[in-house]
This record gives sequence, C-alpha cells and structure tokens, in this order.
Amino acid sequence: MATNSLSFAVIFVAAVALLFAEAEYQYQEVHGVLQNGNRCVCKIQFSAWEFPVERFGQLQELTQNCTKSLEDRKLEATFVESKIPEFQKELLNLSAQLQQYEAMYKQQLYQPLNFWTLRRDLKQLNSDIAKVQNVPSSTTKLLHKMFTEILDARLNLKDLQQYDKHNLLSMKDHLKKMKNQLQSFSVYGNIHIGNCTKGILRNISEPITAQLNPYGTSYPYGGWGMDSMPGSQQLYWVMALLSSNIYGNSIRTYTSYKNFLTAKSNIDISVKSSFTTTNAIQGPGVVVYNNSLYYNCYKSSQMCRFDMATKHITNVLLPDAGFDNKFPYCYYNCYTHSDMDFSVDENGLWVIYATEENYGNIVLSKIDSVSLAVTQTWKTKLFKKAATNAFMVCGVLYATRYISETEEEIFYMYDTISNQEAQNLKIRFAKYSPNVANIHYNPVDRKIYVFNDGYMLAHELLFY
Repeated sequence: MATNSLSFAVIFVAAVALLFAEAEYQYQEVHGVLQNGNRCVCKIQFSAWEFPVERFGQLQELTQNCTKSLEDRKLEATFVESKIPEFQKELLNLSAQLQQYEAMYKQQLYQPLNFWTLRRDLKQLNSDIAKVQNVPSSTTKLLHKMFTEILDARLNLKDLQQYDKHNLLSMKDHLKKMKNQLQSFSVYGNIHIGNCTKGILRNISEPITAQLNPYGTSYPYGGWGMDSMPGSQQLYWVMALLSSNIYGNSIRTYTSYKNFLTAKSNIDISVKSSFTTTNAIQGPGVVVYNNSLYYNCYKSSQMCRFDMATKHITNVLLPDAGFDNKFPYCYYNCYTHSDMDFSVDENGLWVIYATEENYGNIVLSKIDSVSLAVTQTWKTKLFKKAATNAFMVCGVLYATRYISETEEEIFYMYDTISNQEAQNLKIRFAKYSPNVANIHYNPVDRKIYVFNDGYMLAHELLFY
C-alpha cells in the first residue's frame, strides 16, 4: 500500500514540473518597431509564462480523488485479508474431517448420518466465501481458489454419500442385529411377548428416511408419520409445534410418499384459529389414525380427536392424568409438555401418561378411537421422567433413553398381556441430534417414526 502512495506522489510532482517546463521553453516571435528614427522598440507578451493556476487546480482535485479511492480500496483489501486466516482455518478443519470420511470410504465403513453435519458446514463456508468474493481486492484470486476447493470438497462428499454398493454397512447392521438378538434372548428368554404373530422385537434398522421438517430446524418439537390405520388411504403428515415449542394449531398432509419426499402438493389443515385456545394442540405426543389427529387438548387433562375430513373435534377427560408439564418425558433433557403421548399398534389406539396416584410412573390406557372412552388401563413401575420417549408394539410398551448425541436405546418393556416388565433391554438405534420429541410405531409398515430436533427419521423394526 505504501508503494502505491509513493507512486501517486511522484506522478503529482512530475505533472507540476511539466507545467513549469512548458512555460519555460515556450517562445514567441517578436517584431520590433522603429521609434524616433533610430530606436527599435519591441513588445513582448508575458502571459504564457504565468503559473497555470487553473490546470494546477484540476490536477490537485484529480489527485485528491485518487487518494480517496486508494484509501477505500485499502480498507476493502484489509477487510478481505482479515477474513482469509479465518477461512483458511475453517477449510483446514473441514479438510481434516473430510479425510476421515475418505478413510472410512476406502475401508467401506461409514454411517450416512455422519455426513449431515459436514455438508451443513461446507455449505455455510461456501456462502461466506461467496459474500467476501464480491469485494474487489488483490486477494480475489486466493478467494476464488478457496471457493474452488470448497466446491471440490462438496462434490467429494456427495460422492462418498452416494457410495453404498460394496461397503460394510450391511455387515455393521448384521453385527448389530446379532448383538441385539443375544441381548433380547438374555432378557426375554423363551417367553412369549405381546399378542402378535410377528414375534419379539429384536432390532432396529438404520434410518431409511431422513429429512428436515418443512418448517426448519427452528421448530424442534412435533411429530410426523403415515396414517396408522390398516387399510386406510396413504396419507403422510407433519405437525410441528410452532408456538413456544409447546402449542400447535395446524397439520400438514401429503397424499403420497413421493409428494412428501419432494415437499409438493401439501395440504395445510387448520385445527384451531389460535395456538392458545380451547382444543388447540399442546405437546408433541400426537399421532394420526384413520384420518384423525389425536393430541393433548390445550392446558387440560383432556384428549382431543380432530377429524380431518369433517373438521369436528371431540374432547374427553383422561382421569387423573398429569398435564401442563407435570409429568413430561425428561431423561437427559426435558421435553416440555409431553405429558400425554398417543400411540398406535396392531391393537388400536393407546395413550401413555402418568398420574400422582401411580407416583409419576407411566400409565397405559387403551382408547376407543371414535368416542375416546378408556377401555382398559395398566400401571407400570417406570417413572415417566426417567424415559426419553415411549411407543406401543403388539400390546407391549417400549421406552427409550439417551445414550449419546447420535444414539438412542430401547431399555425398557412392559407386556400388557403377561404384565411382565424388564429394564435391561439394550436395543440401540441411530439418530441425527440429541433430542427426540416424538416416537410412534406404525403397524401398517412396521416402522417407527421419529421427530428428532426438527429432523424426520423413519426406522424399520425387525422381529424374530
């Protein structure tokens, strides 16, 4: 920058010297006049030798403009240069992460969910560089080089994600399956569990569906899935709690899996006009069964059924049930207002909750799906706040707990047929983020649908 300033100073001095030089060497042709017979008188015009004030002023103004422009460019260049170390550090960090995945790729061992965070970081850095790249400076070439490196990294990452033909992911699933099977045998023994012919739950697959909910990560609580009624028309749904992560008043539906995946042709159905009004949705423990949405009514111990065809709402009191965040799921992290959790299995509709009379332990009630009348109730010894979530399969309650940011574990079961329970199951499954707001089972496709910090995951259940 100092060299550029010196150059402007030299140009200025040279220009002024040139003005004087022009004045010094310019000549005039002079003709004398005889006066008084013997005297020659000459008249000379000295105006050409005067200092060129007007041209000097123009040159001075031009120099000032150049100096200001230079200072502006200097500030822009300083800003860009200050960003370069930050980008280089981040690029090195991302490159190191990418090398880990490349090594896993060569060894044919990787977990697809692990790529999500890296993809997000690469996309953010790409956006930051694009913004700074618009500022003209001497570092433009370096920024362009970094931009190209990021693009290459994103393409490499995409290739790694798509490569799933000859890796050992299937072997990993097989080993996990055997481990879970051995653990299940040690817990179940040879006893018959539940009332289905499918057998005993032994394992859970890697996520077969994984995408962000249509409202974004700003809405981490809610539920999603497919209509759980066998024989019903295919209907996919998403319900996010859009007010304070507690309340909701609408549900988004898709008439096919293709429309759901592509986020096209959705239908938004309003349950109530306001988030905080009677019969609005409270808490994430929702489910859709036979074209009706079941949920905890706003600020009450009532169950609500919203018929999506007629828009009619039925509400019935659930006796003694805790509500308004009295008995939420709370293992590792409390999931606010998850007091009442609806679930569906091969036997129909259930509600999972807790009562003071049962010391805050989980209570199960079988519900008539039309009238919401309680037909039968079971009391467990599992403290509700000691679980992350719960769901029903074949008349058996399964509860989960937090293991790590990317792994959840089914650790508990209660069989409503035999009244047996066990707290040492170790059936683990992958997740994208720490918090799990909703898990429910669908008997139609035998999958569990998970709402995980705003991400929608689906896993297949494996029985033996």
